[in-house]
Amino acid sequence: MVYKTVALKNELTVSLGWLQESDLPEVMEALNSVIREDKYLLIDKEITDLEVESRWFRENIEAGVRSLVARIDGKVVGGAGLTPFTGKRAHVAEFGIYVIKSHRDLGLGTLILKEFIEIAKKSRFETIQLSAFSNNKRAIHVYRKCGFKKCGKLTRDIKFADGAYADRIIMEKLLPHTKSEQK
Repeated sequence: MVYKTVALKNELTVSLGWLQESDLPEVMEALNSVIREDKYLLIDKEITDLEVESRWFRENIEAGVRSLVARIDGKVVGGAGLTPFTGKRAHVAEFGIYVIKSHRDLGLGTLILKEFIEIAKKSRFETIQLSAFSNNKRAIHVYRKCGFKKCGKLTRDIKFADGAYADRIIMEKLLPHTKSEQK
C-alpha cells in the first residue's frame, strides 16, 4: 500500500509504502546488498531466513515499529524504521535507514528522514535518536541537515572485517511537545 509518492532530484519517482510481510524477500535482497558493503550497518551477516524475518516483522508490528519501504520503478531501493522505546523512555524512538548503493545521492535519505520526523511528531514522540558510523559522512550530513545534533560518540565502537575501526556517532533531534513537566 502506497503511503506517499514523491519526485526526486533526477526526475525519478519514489513510492513510499508501509512495510508489508509480502515485501520481505525484496527488502532482504536490498538490505543484504548494503550489508555486503560492510561500511554502514551494525548487521554484519546477510539475512537469509525468510521465516525468521516474518517472525521479526510480526513482533515489530506488535511493538509499534513503523517501517517504510522505498520503491523506484517497482524495485525496493531503501527503507527505514522508527522503533519506539517503552517505560520511562516511551517518549523516545530510534531511527534506522538503508539505501542501496545505486540510489544514493538522489535525496532519498533526506526524503525518508523528513517523512519519519513528521510521523514521529504525529505519534507524539518527543525525541528521535540514531547512530551512524563516523565514516558515513553522507548520512551524518543528512542527519545534520534535518536538525539532528551530535550528543555522543562511542570511540572505536565499530571494528570492520579488515581490522579498521570507526567511532559510532550518537545523534538526536528534540521534537516540539505540548507538555513540558520536569521532575
